[in-house]
Amino acid sequence: MSMSRSTFRRNTHMAISVSLALFMVHSNQVGIGIAGVQRFIYDRVQQDAWISVIIAGIMTHIAAWFMLKILAKYKDMDLYDIHQTVFGKWPARVLNFIFIVYIMGSALTILRGYIEIIQSWMFPGVPSWILNASLLCLAIYGVTGGIRVLAGISFFSVGLTVWQLLLLVYPMQYADFHLLQPVFHHDLVELMDGAKKMSFSIIGFEIILFIYPFVKEKEMLPRYVHGGLFMTTFLYVAVMLVTLLYFQGEQLQHLIWATLMMMKIVEFPFLERFEFVSISLWMLIMLDNLLMNLWVAMRGVHHISGVKERMALIGIVGVMFFASNFLETRQSINLITDIFGAVGFYIIFIYPIVLYVVIRLFRKGAVRT
Repeated sequence: MSMSRSTFRRNTHMAISVSLALFMVHSNQVGIGIAGVQRFIYDRVQQDAWISVIIAGIMTHIAAWFMLKILAKYKDMDLYDIHQTVFGKWPARVLNFIFIVYIMGSALTILRGYIEIIQSWMFPGVPSWILNASLLCLAIYGVTGGIRVLAGISFFSVGLTVWQLLLLVYPMQYADFHLLQPVFHHDLVELMDGAKKMSFSIIGFEIILFIYPFVKEKEMLPRYVHGGLFMTTFLYVAVMLVTLLYFQGEQLQHLIWATLMMMKIVEFPFLERFEFVSISLWMLIMLDNLLMNLWVAMRGVHHISGVKERMALIGIVGVMFFASNFLETRQSINLITDIFGAVGFYIIFIYPIVLYVVIRLFRKGAVRT
């Protein structure tokens, strides 16, 4: 297993340009969460929600700094290998298993969230299992293409995201800037609570912990990672500000998909219901998130069990297919999203700091710097 893994990493045709890391980080952060995250943050801090988004963005830069410092101490290792080097075989398997479950849970919420959008806005009569099977079959095809295919999809996904969200200038015609007042009406504890609610939508940058062995010119990786994080923060702040300026507070508290509701006012002479087009194009954005999560989970299962990667992928997709079919209500979807959002906050924002401290204290297998 170790021989095949090292050979796999050293194949030059598997390597990706460091500049693509920017697109992979950004695209993995921007998924279905941007369609309706505004309501959850507004519930906590009302008109100061945009400040909480900025705080959440700053937190991503801090967490990414620790991740990059950890990766720089190990040559051509991903998080799975670092765990084994630092903690040994069995503790590493437990930690890696936790990460695999978390990544699969994230992929499940992405898949089920998009299916709910399709059923709510476009095809309410289509059974969930048909949509599940269709999207997961596409996912299997994409993941087996390898890391370079995933990087290419991320590149196009970013273009689709930016193009669609630029159309939010339409709601700005009806902006009421008085809705942002009073500014800084909430204390730091409340703002941090709002930032924590934002965490599930803005995570995804942990992908760097797993693509690191495949990146060329690793010494340049930090600038591209932080560039991707800045793009994401800017995008979420812009969407949040437009939402706050367009909707009254009472309206926003009852909207599940605030961004899609704003898309409804976008009209062209040849196209009236633009939100249908937006939802259709959003499939590639969602699929990009799904592919990367499945790829990480697949490699994790291969790492701890030795099962061939394709067989691991098929097993993971099978588990997700059956799990997704059990999530049929809005309450169940909210529950699993809240669970993995809370878990993700500690895994993505707290755990890298703990791991960095452990490595600094023991430096087991690390490159001295």
